[in-house]
Amino acid sequence: MNYNQILSELYSIESIKFEQTLANMRALLKKLNNPEKPLRCIHVAGTNGKGSVCAMINSILSDAGYKVGMYTSPHMKRFNERIRINNKLITDKDIVKYYLKIKKHVTNQTFFEITTAMAFLYFCEKKVDFVVLEVGLGGKLDSTNVITPLISVITNIGIEHTDYLGNTLEKIAKEKAGIIKSKVPVVTAADSNALAAIKRISNKNNLRLYIINKKIPKYKIGLKGNFQKQNASIAIKAIDILKNNYNLKISKNNVKNGLLNVKWPGRFQFIRKNILIDSAHNPSGFKTLVKELKNIHYHKLILVVGFSDDKDIKTMSKIIKNKANIVILTKSNNFKAAEPKTIKKYFKSSIIITNPKKALNYAKSIAKKNDLILIAGSIFLVGEFL
Repeated sequence: MNYNQILSELYSIESIKFEQTLANMRALLKKLNNPEKPLRCIHVAGTNGKGSVCAMINSILSDAGYKVGMYTSPHMKRFNERIRINNKLITDKDIVKYYLKIKKHVTNQTFFEITTAMAFLYFCEKKVDFVVLEVGLGGKLDSTNVITPLISVITNIGIEHTDYLGNTLEKIAKEKAGIIKSKVPVVTAADSNALAAIKRISNKNNLRLYIINKKIPKYKIGLKGNFQKQNASIAIKAIDILKNNYNLKISKNNVKNGLLNVKWPGRFQFIRKNILIDSAHNPSGFKTLVKELKNIHYHKLILVVGFSDDKDIKTMSKIIKNKANIVILTKSNNFKAAEPKTIKKYFKSSIIITNPKKALNYAKSIAKKNDLILIAGSIFLVGEFL
């Protein structure tokens, strides 16, 4: 099998819903001699900011000279983005190699379970010093939750994936806090009822809980947006704990350089002077995005938006539609993309241009000098403009 054949085979099972159990994941890893067990992991869950926090921790550890694996999802442009070492993406050749190693042991595992197993095996065989591991969905029953990490991180809690995680902040917090392990320290920037739920679970597990109260780090951050300051504070605290608990050699200069040089595309990123892309894809993300827009001076807002069909489109539309002067509905090429005609009911006076590139070209054609074009709603959509 070649690279393209493997991706076609993997994508063909991507729409299969996962069973809410870790049994299949554990069975597959056992056949692979449990490559996850020797890994020293930093486990990151939360509603928003997971990827940015992972990228920051990865960047700091890499600057300190460590060999750092990072596993994130989804990818924006290429599958290889999910698995990397010191920011170098896994090669097409290694994807073929590690998929074929795993394929013979696969029974009824899902796309994400297979991909996660590939990452564990790759990182184990490459003998990385650390793995920065992003949770895919939730926490308790997520395929990544088969490890005992050095530290657990829960960035924040918002309403999302209610069909799997529950429909209240407390229920969702309880699911995401499922990554908490006995005596393993936890860092979180969650607040209110979500924080209360995390505190209860932390107390039961006899561990130290570190709460980030929107502190502003003294370091310059290579990612735009005020919300990244909180993400940086989470990353700095996680690094401090790792440094103190495991006697790591990480200097203030490593932290400074790591935050300054961090790369994580598609998060409040200007791709041209008046074209902003952002990966907001849930209500919490859109609330943060609207706050950030207040810091930008523009005349009219032209919104190019598309969503995945499993998201809370109704709530997101309420948050953003009154901020936009013109709305252009489009869709990514991902199979999960919602049809613009089905979401037009949430954006009554919108224009439908299904092709994303044509949608942006139209937005550019009508934009005046001081107007802002914003592309948001889906990570997959944003990825098409990178």
